[in-house]
Amino acid sequence: MFDNPEKLFIILIIALFIFGPQKLIGLGGAMGRAIRDFRSAVRDAQEQFSTAVEEVHKTEDTFSSTEPAALPAPEPVTPTFPMIGGAAPATAAADSSTSGDLDLEGPHSLASEPSSQAVLESLQRKE
Repeated sequence: MFDNPEKLFIILIIALFIFGPQKLIGLGGAMGRAIRDFRSAVRDAQEQFSTAVEEVHKTEDTFSSTEPAALPAPEPVTPTFPMIGGAAPATAAADSSTSGDLDLEGPHSLASEPSSQAVLESLQRKE
């Protein structure tokens, strides 16, 4: 805006002619007080912000970062699903009763597809 001092000097002379020497001094003092008040308000806002940040850091330090207690592991569930032929194979019953683990990879698991022989038997029964 004021890239050279001549422009500022011209503006000050115009202001002197418009307001006069007494009012120009009063305007300068009012401008100085306004700038001083503005700076003090900014400084107070910065101090309040920094104290608030410090309080937040203090409260974060007082809380311990404890993790919630873990839930107990669920009991293993033995799946019940219809078997072809009416009875469950002896190996599946023996595996689930002795070890407690489920045989999810066998031919009678829910994740596997039925064998071709089981599909043929079910189709023959429907006819």
